[in-house]
Amino acid sequence: MHYVSRYDRFQAPGPEGAPVAVEFRKAGFLAAGDEPELYFFQAGAREVIVGVSGETLRWFQRERRYLSREEKIDIAGLRLKQRMESGALLDAETLHIRGAELEHLARLLGLAV
Repeated sequence: MHYVSRYDRFQAPGPEGAPVAVEFRKAGFLAAGDEPELYFFQAGAREVIVGVSGETLRWFQRERRYLSREEKIDIAGLRLKQRMESGALLDAETLHIRGAELEHLARLLGLAV
């Protein structure tokens, strides 16, 4: 069964509460540190990057199951949507997924058992 992405495009409240269109643009990784995967989203006029710890991702895929590209985009998109809905600052620290956060987001999406 092919996974259909739910968070590659969505709307979420912007800084003033008005809805902002958010769209996934591209993915990459940083070849330093724990080699995080990076997911680039366009949120209105702003580019926002959500990082997933490479170490955490490798652990999840070893202990649980491999995640497809679309599934990882949804995990990053869901994290971004949650942060926007809470009104939190959208910075590298609050948008970096690590440890149990990955498993929690995967469970919310029905990707982890």
